[in-house]
Amino acid sequence: MKKLILLLSLMILTTGCVTASKYRMKVDEAAKNQSQTQQLTIDKAALEKQVADLQENNKKLTDALSATKNKKDQMISELTQENQDQANKVAALEKEKEDSINSLKKTYDNLVKDMETEIKQGEVQITQLQGKLTVNMVDKILFNSGEAEVNRQGKDTLSKVGAILKNVTDKQIRIEGHTDNIPISKELQQKYASNWELSTARATHVARYLLETTGIDAKLLSVSGYADTRPVDTNATPEGRAKNRRIEIVLVPLDKISK
Repeated sequence: MKKLILLLSLMILTTGCVTASKYRMKVDEAAKNQSQTQQLTIDKAALEKQVADLQENNKKLTDALSATKNKKDQMISELTQENQDQANKVAALEKEKEDSINSLKKTYDNLVKDMETEIKQGEVQITQLQGKLTVNMVDKILFNSGEAEVNRQGKDTLSKVGAILKNVTDKQIRIEGHTDNIPISKELQQKYASNWELSTARATHVARYLLETTGIDAKLLSVSGYADTRPVDTNATPEGRAKNRRIEIVLVPLDKISK
């Protein structure tokens, strides 16, 4: 009987040990699973943050690319407009140049037509070169010897010139006086100390006559006296000196006039 009780006790103890062991295993397994679950939750949160960061970076990159594209498109648009403006400006300048050349050519043709007689007689020479028109008039058809006031023949000649030049609005009109290298005679030195004064006085009288009789805009006129510093022929012969004693009316591109 005692042996049976002992055996039963041993069996009960043995059974209890097995149950406790399984319990601890289950507890350990549950704790392990819980730990793994927590780690997975942490890993998931970290992964989600990485994904969010990547999405944010991707958005920033997309925005940056879009901004760069917009800036590039704007620069292209601005450069295109600038090129177009430059092309328009060049075209306008070309047209202005062409119109100026045509206007100068018309003035030249009218002067040649109206002064055909003077040109044939060698008293007037008209030239057009590189945007510059020059009316060269020998002094004998404008002035009496040693004088600066325009004579009757000179007035007739200048009236022809002025009738055409009064229509010129896009050129400067320079009146230039020139002499030969023969010094002023003593009797004339009281009026003109040298050829400088004589050449300037003659140019001034021509300008004044044109202003008073033809209505040329005074802002377009300028007067210069060069004495014998710009000869067109030799001063060694009477014929050469006669060519050097002259008035030149020169049309050149109009400078900006200060207002």
